[in-house]
Amino acid sequence: MKHPKGSPAERSARPDSRPAKAPAGDVRRQHAAVPPHAGPVKGDELRPDPTRSAKPAYDHAAATAARQAKPAGSWPDQQAAHTRRTGAPDEQYVRLRIRVRGDRLTVVDSHLVDGPLAQSTTFHGADAYEVTYDDRLLHAGTVADPNTQRSFPNLDGPAEQRGHNVTPREIYEFTARVPAADITEQTRGGIHVRLHRIDDPASTDHVGAAPLAAQLQGRLTQVAELVGLPASTLPAAIESRGGRTGTGN
Repeated sequence: MKHPKGSPAERSARPDSRPAKAPAGDVRRQHAAVPPHAGPVKGDELRPDPTRSAKPAYDHAAATAARQAKPAGSWPDQQAAHTRRTGAPDEQYVRLRIRVRGDRLTVVDSHLVDGPLAQSTTFHGADAYEVTYDDRLLHAGTVADPNTQRSFPNLDGPAEQRGHNVTPREIYEFTARVPAADITEQTRGGIHVRLHRIDDPASTDHVGAAPLAAQLQGRLTQVAELVGLPASTLPAAIESRGGRTGTGN
């Protein structure tokens, strides 16, 4: 068993190296650079920092008078929160389902879709469509084999018949797209939809404002054309009949 060195009298005579507690009222600060001011006080007009404003004192009498001045039941009725749309109105587009019969085009369905609408710069499909207004291109895109019907191969038949049977269609459909902001009651009669056959595939860095047939001159052959869109393709008409869909192609 270990005993402390020295007698009790010797130990009590030794100086105590432990830090002493600061006297009451004496605030010890580790950062001397911090000013002792504790901040502005409500109603204190003599603030150390004139650029800072203190919150005014609460006036109970004024608050009571304001509540009494507003009669019961005068507050407006609560309104239902509006549903947030995923696309702004100028980013929406109309998706047209168009039927081809010979050289005639007919709109059979239309939907309002949240955009934005991207413009293709590659035309390597079998056909291409363009939507124009006053010789200004609104949108263009490719259509892959819309008039081709393929059947299952005959595996038991002769070798020359084992491939897919391809039959051209007389009536078929394709999808065209046009910015919704460009279809109005004033413009819909002058909007043209044209279907072209791609004779020479092409790619470009930028599709300009001219009609597609002018930009790809000599590479397209017009198949059919539609002059004017029906009133059912107006964005407001589509919205009223519940034809709005989410973001899609």
